[in-house]
Amino acid sequence: MIYGELRELKFYKGISKNLDKAIECIESGAYKTAPEGKNIIDGDNVFFNCQTVKTQPVEERFFEGHKKYIDIQIVINGEEKIGYSTRSNVVRTTPWNRETDFEKYEGSVDHLFELNGDTFIILFPEEPHMPLVHGENGPMEIKKVVFKIKAAE
Repeated sequence: MIYGELRELKFYKGISKNLDKAIECIESGAYKTAPEGKNIIDGDNVFFNCQTVKTQPVEERFFEGHKKYIDIQIVINGEEKIGYSTRSNVVRTTPWNRETDFEKYEGSVDHLFELNGDTFIILFPEEPHMPLVHGENGPMEIKKVVFKIKAAE
């Protein structure tokens, strides 16, 4: 997991070609005006989902995880907190779905990270995370993007 300010994202170039493509898209700002839904950068290797969603209390959220893709999550409008926990502090509650690259977990939140338009979080495969937790201003509708970067196999 990597958390920081968007202006610092350039420091993570060179980790992988796919990650570099996502970072270049973010640096261009093109994601800010992208249509809702799936936006292709490089086929199934790099794409992002633009979505308008509502944040909720932490008690109503759940942890999720992925095996094939790295996430970069960025809020365009509004604020969101993302819960993070180590694998040893969660229990898988659904089997991994190969088609959707998704599995659910239950457990306690070790850390909450704020996303607000100036920050980002990178979540690597098998790192449990809990998106869409409301921030200090309570539940709200937000616009966000989730970049999906195919991890090396």
